This record gives sequence, structure tokens and C-alpha cells, in this order.
Amino acid sequence: MKLRNIAIRNLKRNSKRSILSITATAIATFAISFMFSFIAGLANDMRNVSFNYSTGEILVRNIEFDEKSFSLDRAVDNYKSVLEVLRRNYPSFEFSPRIKFPSTVFDKEDYDKSYISSGVAVNFETEEKYLGLKDKIIEGKMPSGPREVIMGHGLASELNLKVGDKFTPITTTRRGASTGITFIITALGRFADSGFSNKTFIVSLEDLPKMLKMEGSVSDILIKGIGDKNLESKVNEISSLLKDSGFNSIKGYSWKDVGVGYSFLQMADYAYTIIGIFFFFLASTVIANTMLMVVFERRKEIGTITAMGMTSREVIRLFFIEALYLGVIGAGAGVILSIIVVIPLHRIGLDLSGLTAGIEMGASFNIFPEVTIKSTLLVFFYSTFVAAFVSFFPSRGASKVDPVVALRSE
Repeated sequence: MKLRNIAIRNLKRNSKRSILSITATAIATFAISFMFSFIAGLANDMRNVSFNYSTGEILVRNIEFDEKSFSLDRAVDNYKSVLEVLRRNYPSFEFSPRIKFPSTVFDKEDYDKSYISSGVAVNFETEEKYLGLKDKIIEGKMPSGPREVIMGHGLASELNLKVGDKFTPITTTRRGASTGITFIITALGRFADSGFSNKTFIVSLEDLPKMLKMEGSVSDILIKGIGDKNLESKVNEISSLLKDSGFNSIKGYSWKDVGVGYSFLQMADYAYTIIGIFFFFLASTVIANTMLMVVFERRKEIGTITAMGMTSREVIRLFFIEALYLGVIGAGAGVILSIIVVIPLHRIGLDLSGLTAGIEMGASFNIFPEVTIKSTLLVFFYSTFVAAFVSFFPSRGASKVDPVVALRSE
């Protein structure tokens, strides 16, 4: 009788043991596969937050801009002409001109108490397409008049403000002079970027430039709709285009080179790779222990088949085939279960924002896990390999035991 047929018969005869092995392998495989799907979703979330809120895929800014000083005097001047050139050459891209400025808001009841905040001046019409701004409003309505703002709901809660209230942030003009500007809150917003929700208010780009002495200028221009394959070439193209068009003080930067989004993504990638390796190790021990148990429990059976004339090599091959079958079935079941769980979560999302309140790291924590072919196949073959490989050593040792000794074992 062929070893393959004997292996199948053994698996059917010892159904409880087979189910235990398959279940252990399936659970371990599911855990690893789901972890990789979660990591892929988190990475995509961090990219989207960076593209929409801080850098775009390409950020056009002054070549002398200092991230630490946040000085408004190093701006993108004559930005409307810059936009005209960019839109004419890249009509499929999306552009978002913005002025970002730090500010301080004093408590309306206790002037000795102050709060750090950030203002962002945008074109509301442009941001409706770029950011989907209207969908971010949870209370109130879109600003339509002068000095009307959308405030992040977290900042409003910290300042004890509501829709209809006025507040006066203190900031610095482009010339370095301090100034206070009174705004009225017409809406509260909840944004994917926790920094926008907890520390930021959004004002009209038509209102602010004159107050900050920034007429015709913005801090930077965000660009998205490019794609990873073309990113580096488009950065160079845009920088050359701006220089050839006479805009010598500005250039394009890849999102990987500015801001904190890519740094956070790299940190998260390293951290979750370590977690993934831990899950691999943990799952491997579960699979290995199960397979070792199966082999050692069958020492008497090994003695029987050895006494009947089966060689040591055939014993090893028999157990390897059995373990391979168990591994394939268990790994397949685990991967399929992971896909079944991840597909609906990819549509509805996994909202972890409540568990990460106050953490600002360039992610929304509303994660949409993603099934990736590469990681799914990797997990399947890895789990199958572990299940089959770990059976080799105990079966090899057991095959060398004297049949008489093996038959006497309990």
C-alpha cells in the first residue's frame, strides 16, 4: 500500500487527534494572517492621513522653509500663478494651497491660562474636493461669511467652546508682529488626523492673508493623485518646471522627505514587523508542540509498523506526509477564516480611536484591514512548512527506537 494512502487512513482513524492538529494550525495561521492584514491597513491609513492633512504626496514649499521655526516669511509667493502653472501641466492632480500658523488661545474666564493651537487657512471650495471637508463636519454648517471657522471638536472641548462662540487666537504676522484675530465658530469637525481634531481650527484663505501680511502667499501647496511608481520622477519634474517658470525660491518635495508622516510609517513598520515576528514565533511553537505531541503519542504505533517491516526512512516519510496534509488543511482553513473576517472589516473599518485618544502620530486609528496576496501566500506556506518540518525530528528519533521497546511504551 502506498504511504500516501496509509497516511490518509491514519488521519481518518485518529480523527480527534487530526482535528486538534488542524485546529491548532488554523488558529495560529489565522492570527498571523490577520496581523499582517491589520498592519497593511494601518500603513495605508497613515499614508492617507499624510497625503490629506500634512504633506500631500508632493509638497511645494520655499527652499528655505524651516520646519522648526515655522516662519511665515519663507512662503510660496504669488501662489495663484504657481497653481496656474501646475494645473496646466498636471490637470489630473489635486492641489491644496494652505497657510499654516501656530497660535495661542487664552481662556475666556482665566487669562492666566492659555492653550496651544494651530490655524490652517484653506480654500473651502478646493478642500471640499481635496479633503472632503463638508463630510468632516459633525455639528454646524460650512463657513460662508468673513472670519468664520471650523474648529476641531477636541480643541473646542478643551477651550469649552461651542458652535456660535467667538475666540481670539494670538499669532505672529509674516513681519514678526503679534496680532490677535477674532473668529466665530460655525462648525465643529472630526478629522482623520488627530492633530486636526484636537489642536486645529480651519479658516478661509480669503480672510487670513491680509491679517497675517501674507497677501498672495501661502505656506505650501499639497499635491496628490500621483502614485508611488511616478513619485520620484514627478518630484523632479515639478521642481524643474517651477524653476523654468521663474519660481526659483520654491521646489517640490516628496512626502517621504518632509513632515513626520513617513517617519511614523517607518517606525510603525519596524514595530509591527517585530510584532509580526513574535506572532510567527508564537504560532510556530503552537504548531510544533501539537505535531510533537502527535508523534510521541504514537511511539507504540511506530513500533508496530516497524516490526511489520517498514523501514526507518518509510516511517519518517509517512509521518512527514501526515503532517504535511494536516498543515495544508490547517493553514488553508486559517487563511480562509482570516479572509472571511478581513473582507467585511475592510468595508466597515475597525475603529480604535477610542482606545488611542490623545495619541497624535499621524494616523486616524480607524483601520481598514487589507488582504494582500503576498502576505497571505507567505503565511500559508510558512504554516504548512512548520507543521511538516517539525514532525521530521521526533519521527526520525522514534523510527530508530527498538520495535520491542516501542511496543512496550504506553
